[in-house]
Amino acid sequence: MPEMAHHFLITDMRRAPEPGTALELGTLAMRAAWSVGRGDLRDRALELLLEDDVAGRTGLPGTLAWWSDDVSADAAPEDPPDLGDAAARARTTILPLLPPSPLALAWGIDEPMADALRRRLPRLRRRSERARLAAALAQTAMLDNAAGRWPQSESSAAKGLRLAQDLGADHITSHCLTSLGWLAAARGDERAVAEATARTLQTSLPQGVRALSAAAYWNRGMASLFRERPEEALDILVRLTEPGHGAEHPTFALLAALDTAEAAVRVGRSDLADERVRVLEAWARRTGAPWARCAAHVTRGLLGGARAEGAFRAALDVPGARSHALLYARAQLSYGEWLRRGRRRTDARVRIGAALEAFDRLGAEPLRQRAQREQDLTGAPGRRGSSDTRAMNRLTAQEQRVAQLAAEQLTNREIGVQLRISHRTVGHHLGNVFAKLGINTRTELSDLHAGCDPRERR
Repeated sequence: MPEMAHHFLITDMRRAPEPGTALELGTLAMRAAWSVGRGDLRDRALELLLEDDVAGRTGLPGTLAWWSDDVSADAAPEDPPDLGDAAARARTTILPLLPPSPLALAWGIDEPMADALRRRLPRLRRRSERARLAAALAQTAMLDNAAGRWPQSESSAAKGLRLAQDLGADHITSHCLTSLGWLAAARGDERAVAEATARTLQTSLPQGVRALSAAAYWNRGMASLFRERPEEALDILVRLTEPGHGAEHPTFALLAALDTAEAAVRVGRSDLADERVRVLEAWARRTGAPWARCAAHVTRGLLGGARAEGAFRAALDVPGARSHALLYARAQLSYGEWLRRGRRRTDARVRIGAALEAFDRLGAEPLRQRAQREQDLTGAPGRRGSSDTRAMNRLTAQEQRVAQLAAEQLTNREIGVQLRISHRTVGHHLGNVFAKLGINTRTELSDLHAGCDPRERR
């Protein structure tokens, strides 16, 4: 159990005769604390490491700050951090001091950490250090996922998985499975997602390794969101912030914040989306990480309002955001959908076309299909009514009934009474309707119904 491991590591660290040994034990203790999402345990190890300059290393406090996933307001600096300095420091830091790959990604030091891991792989192979090689491959795979290097990620995760299974290293096995599960979710292979997450949770939940459980839940939530089941996705993703849940973990709640917010917007939970964007904004202020800045702006855009377009444009203008291939393409798609709903079809086609190309290149099939559908809806103005009609025809019979009543501005409960279904089921159907039609509000639904009704066009 990670918490027990933390206790013994701290005890041995206090007795360590040499600073180097204390440093190694302390970073292992912080890793154990992070794996269970216990900031208090992490801070205890951190205090001991910094006490009397145990490591004797200049810049150690700044380096060890990367082990924190605290998004509280008082943790954010007044001046934005210099990412160039952080990247340079990450490239010269010894590997044991670098945080786990999800934290490196969260802090925006993913590329220098990926470089450090890749430099280490040949040496580990030469020395036949199989356990460390499997762990390094697992970490590399996650960083390659975020960067859009999906074939390399799949290869690393598969090799790491074989090594870990041969060694009986359950945690490394699960780490590889979560990277493969993330890829499967992005590619739309729900069977592979289900298999990978089930295997991970079978090990991680009983042992209390919340980081692995959270990664599995994130993968499941992504798969549901990308397959346009936002209510199901939201029900999964909120577990990442649910106190006491086996998948509660602050790092993964951060990384999944955009997914959670998008699902929330699609089912009408703007309050939850607003809470997630505030977390992203606080983290972006603290770290300056391009992905966090981009995701925060995209979420602001999804929430709509007078500043929506400015938010989408800001997301696409974040320096370094393009290095996160899937995130950047999703920003393009979200902006394009917003433009299309505003009847700015020419502008929409440019943004959606860029997203479509990126999804096709990556192999992100569910998002490619969504982008293609949106591109179809940006047809010439004279054909707009027929495009809307085709979109409506994609709805199931029950979804069409719910959509008609929602367009008449009935509440979910009123629709439920008429159709003899629960208001929660109405919400589920309505979420699917919004996702399939590329809209966010009942007003847009009313406009769309008017555009599809020949009586309204006469």
